[in-house]
Amino acid sequence: MKKALKIAGLSLALALSASLANAAENIAFINSAYLFQNHPDREAAGAKIDAELKAPAEKLQASEKAIVTKIEALQKEASKLRATDIQKREDEINKMREAYQKQAEELQAQNEELQYQERSKLLSSIQNATNEVAAKGNYSYVIDANAVVYAAAGKDITEEVLKAIKPAAAAAEAKK
Repeated sequence: MKKALKIAGLSLALALSASLANAAENIAFINSAYLFQNHPDREAAGAKIDAELKAPAEKLQASEKAIVTKIEALQKEASKLRATDIQKREDEINKMREAYQKQAEELQAQNEELQYQERSKLLSSIQNATNEVAAKGNYSYVIDANAVVYAAAGKDITEEVLKAIKPAAAAAEAKK
């Protein structure tokens, strides 16, 4: 009987200490997709990517136009040409198509790399702002809203984090 009483007492003490430990946890959540969509540098990042890809995209369009022009010319003149001349022109068009395909793949790879770099910068600034707000609010954990099934009102710190994000221009000036 004494043993059972001791075990019950220990169990009760453990249960109380566990509930006290849980009460000490301060958990908040953020909507990272909202933060990414409303990031102050998002439009500038898109403009930077567009500016860097403008010249290669125009070059690719010129290549495409040249191919179309060659095909149209061949179609118009095919009835007047010999089979060997037609074959030469088709070979030339095929080489142009291969070069065009290679340019398109390079442009796509460059686009993906630039997108990745800019997205990483934005996500890094979101992470820094989240860490800052979490430290100020003494939050033990900050979870993405998509992972939360239920949360008490007032634990959403998304807007606080958005306000804490420093635009790149302001961050560069602060480093000086």
